[in-house]
Amino acid sequence: MRNRSRLAGTQYLFMMGVWVVLGLILGVTGLMKHFNYYSSSMLAELEFLIPVVVLLFIDKFEVMRGTRMKVIGIRTILWTILFTILILPVTYYLNMVSQLFVPNAVNETVSYFATTAGQDIWAKPLWLNILYIAILPPVIEEFIFRGALFQGFRNCGLFKTAFFTALMFGLAHGNLNQFMYAFAVGMFLAYLVEASGSVYATMLAHSLINGSTVFIMYLERQLPENITSAMVEVESKTSSVQDLGLMFWIIGAAIAGACAVLAVIVLRTIAKSAGREMVYQEARKGKDRIKGKEGRAFSVELLVGMLIPIVLMAIEMIMRLVK
Repeated sequence: MRNRSRLAGTQYLFMMGVWVVLGLILGVTGLMKHFNYYSSSMLAELEFLIPVVVLLFIDKFEVMRGTRMKVIGIRTILWTILFTILILPVTYYLNMVSQLFVPNAVNETVSYFATTAGQDIWAKPLWLNILYIAILPPVIEEFIFRGALFQGFRNCGLFKTAFFTALMFGLAHGNLNQFMYAFAVGMFLAYLVEASGSVYATMLAHSLINGSTVFIMYLERQLPENITSAMVEVESKTSSVQDLGLMFWIIGAAIAGACAVLAVIVLRTIAKSAGREMVYQEARKGKDRIKGKEGRAFSVELLVGMLIPIVLMAIEMIMRLVK
């Protein structure tokens, strides 16, 4: 039997290679300055999607057989929405923890385009940001990470599949800030696709997570001036996450932990609503893992593919410390 996880590792290596090479070309030629936020965002998604599709085409899409593409019912949709709400505090908390070491990557990206291209994306129509932030990236990324790559590692067992796809998902963001919460989200979404039996459930959850950021930013702009002024005053007194007290971190950790536990419980309900309770429980216990060569997750291609973003992240952090 072929080791399908090796093909998945090759896909990831190809993705990271295209990402680095294209980034260098755009940087050296100065072409990046001609991109706005939306075009650069879609370019980033295509950098990942095209290499994966090319290798899938060469493989005649064999690895995609068995991919979970089942249409989900209304009960599964509602439980998935609740599941997403529960994992949001986890992502917010990890986002703040990471900012103890590095700046917020999303804010830096938005600020970059605001200063270089004079483009405040939050001043754009709501539908445009929903499309480019809350719909297109989740659909593409879920097809890649909870579709092609998930299926490639699936013979290794659910936990290994969740771990490696989440690790690749986090590293693909290219910075420590997003890596921390993207890894956690990747783990949750891997179990969600197994419980629901459909990548459409993870597309929905991912869209809701991204969409929450869009709506929060728009709501802040719609607040009355006196409330906005009060928020600015609070922010001026607490200039960064480093200034937050110990009690804040303890309470935040307790809330995030409790929500994570509830999310795991909801996953079992999602599996039941999708008629996959027994299948999901067997997968959680590791009884679905294939022994032998086909069940091995590690490959040289995977290692090299993961080392690329790790090295780049390390270089970025060193450069920040030097400054």
